[in-house]
Amino acid sequence: MNDPGNICFNCYKRNSSLFSDLNKEEMEVINRNRYSVNYELGEYVYKSGSRPLGLICLKKGKVKIVRKGINGSDQIIGLKKAIDIIGFRGLMGGNHYLSSAICLEDVTACIIKKNDFFKVIERNKNLAFKIMKSFANDLISSDGRLITLTQKRVRGRLAEALILINDIYGVDRETGYLNVILKRADLASLSNMTSSNAIRVLSSFKKENLVTTDHKRIKITNMNALKKISVFDK
Repeated sequence: MNDPGNICFNCYKRNSSLFSDLNKEEMEVINRNRYSVNYELGEYVYKSGSRPLGLICLKKGKVKIVRKGINGSDQIIGLKKAIDIIGFRGLMGGNHYLSSAICLEDVTACIIKKNDFFKVIERNKNLAFKIMKSFANDLISSDGRLITLTQKRVRGRLAEALILINDIYGVDRETGYLNVILKRADLASLSNMTSSNAIRVLSSFKKENLVTTDHKRIKITNMNALKKISVFDK
């Protein structure tokens, strides 16, 4: 049985989530069979080819969503943070996952049973509308990323990737570094380039005083210049 103090209704981030408009009875349905799972850095929350068992809500931590390319390498297609829903397409489509979710740090995920989630969708039109809006926003974002990855040069792609990371995860208030640690291979994957190109371009950004680095950590020191590169370096 779930700890009453840990139910979805009492989640401190519920008002920012997909479930913000649900009433107490609907939240009780969501929470009825919900359970939490802890994952460590580098672990899979779910793998491509597996079948969704329920809705996955990130309670704590960060994950990258990856999909295998035709050459067998992993392509990062999304970055997710606490309160985000992951594996949504596989669940709603009734299919196997086409992507994998890998932890960028220690993660706690809440698993909500599929049938309980669908029951609440049937009862709450606002939730159904939010889901449709979420899919539409994902498509808009995917369209934009497709243009970026196919039409921009490497400097523009890396600049946009750094801006995207900043927008999603923000920065550490004390140090100013991006609030996530990504390997250079991850940065390259997010920018659709080789690791050597990512390292080379990041080094040029450092020389131009656009960023500073401390091992795997990155601080953006000139956001306006990065935005100009992202827009005009095509």
